[in-house]
Amino acid sequence: MRRTLGALGLLLALTACGSDAQDSANDAPDPGVGPAVTQVALLTGTSAGGEVTTEPTVLADDAAVQAYADQFRNDELGGEIVTAAGKTEVPEGQQLAAAVVAVGCEVPTRVVGTGTGDDVALHAVLPSPTKECFAPITTVALVLVPA
Repeated sequence: MRRTLGALGLLLALTACGSDAQDSANDAPDPGVGPAVTQVALLTGTSAGGEVTTEPTVLADDAAVQAYADQFRNDELGGEIVTAAGKTEVPEGQQLAAAVVAVGCEVPTRVVGTGTGDDVALHAVLPSPTKECFAPITTVALVLVPA
């Protein structure tokens, strides 16, 4: 009986830990802290390369978009970046930017921005790890940031 109760207690403790980790991963930051960053798209490509960064690259024109897309080994991802950027309407006072926000098995559910002015930083919100993968997935976030 003691073993059963002990095992049940351990199981409940582990279950509680798992749900806490998932809940904290989806917590939204305080909206008063970060800039007005609007997520346009999260684009993914398998084995595409790229390095994770929090600093978005401004894509000021078609040449900048193409140069950014050309860095990836996966042509499909590069094409998706060019297509999504071409379809994005950039409002007055904002600019289109991109960043590699994750490279791994999990694809972010969204990105959030922190900082102000030229110090905007992007952070991926990742789901709880559930997958094993044989090739990393590169996730690029297209966002609108203040000009």
